[in-house]
Amino acid sequence: MRVLQVSSAREIGGGETHVLQLVDGLRARGHDVRIAGRIDGPLKPDFQLGFFRLRSLLKREQFDIVHAHVARDYPIVAAAARGISSLKVIFTRHLLYPVRRNPLYNRVDGWIAPTAQILEKLKPLKPKRSAVIPNWVDLQKFPYRPHEFHRPITIGLVGQISPHKGHDDAIEAMRELREGFRLLIAGKGEPDYEASLKKKAAGLPIEFPGFVSLPQFFPKVDILIAPSWEEPFGIVLLEAMASGIPVIATNKGGPAEFVRGLLVPARDPASLTKAIRSVRRGQHIREAREHVEKHFDIRNVIPLIEDFYRV
Repeated sequence: MRVLQVSSAREIGGGETHVLQLVDGLRARGHDVRIAGRIDGPLKPDFQLGFFRLRSLLKREQFDIVHAHVARDYPIVAAAARGISSLKVIFTRHLLYPVRRNPLYNRVDGWIAPTAQILEKLKPLKPKRSAVIPNWVDLQKFPYRPHEFHRPITIGLVGQISPHKGHDDAIEAMRELREGFRLLIAGKGEPDYEASLKKKAAGLPIEFPGFVSLPQFFPKVDILIAPSWEEPFGIVLLEAMASGIPVIATNKGGPAEFVRGLLVPARDPASLTKAIRSVRRGQHIREAREHVEKHFDIRNVIPLIEDFYRV
């Protein structure tokens, strides 16, 4: 198949990594896959976006599939594909927020949702076809390597540093834990918010290492937490589960569907503190690894998208 992946992402993140891995996975299976995006964007696209450029491209290149991943791209892609009967239009919705109805979406042949909760949000669109196809982990990059707990026990929180990710709750939990624990808050965010967190964390065993490589970060942490107020998916939790690290997440959003670990209420530092104290080395980790191997191995999930294209 000839496939055009479309993403107007400005920065690299989980969704953009998803697109790049999907491109590589489909190419490895023999498909001709190209990317359309911002010419100066992080995906290093083959083609620059813009309605007239995309319309001309779809007419000229005879793609079998055009697959968009960002909501602002949906109307442009649907409009550009009108009248090209041989072209299938596929959209993946990565977020929990509802998608606004648009008559152009009648041109969409199928919607993919990584979780059942996201799929539920798509029902008002009355899609012709839809399916839950989860995000994935490349298990070759995240081998199962459980380790002894450090002293102090090291808690990891990694990702975008933003209020809805629950960093304030994690700091409040550390205020209660104190002895025997430390927290590493990895990632980058808006400078003023980062500064406010560092001020709040003053005097506590909390470090801010900035951007990290996960295969290098995971051996340093004993428990991974994701205290988000609401998380669409949470790929880093899958990656930790694959690596043999116990995880704690909130019960709002995607993690509630796949986490093999502990779930706590959102915006509840006391429950987070209690969960951290309750974790024991080796707890749930073998079950979690097997769950990832069975349901989220990239080698098993990419063929599901391939099959969705073909139906």
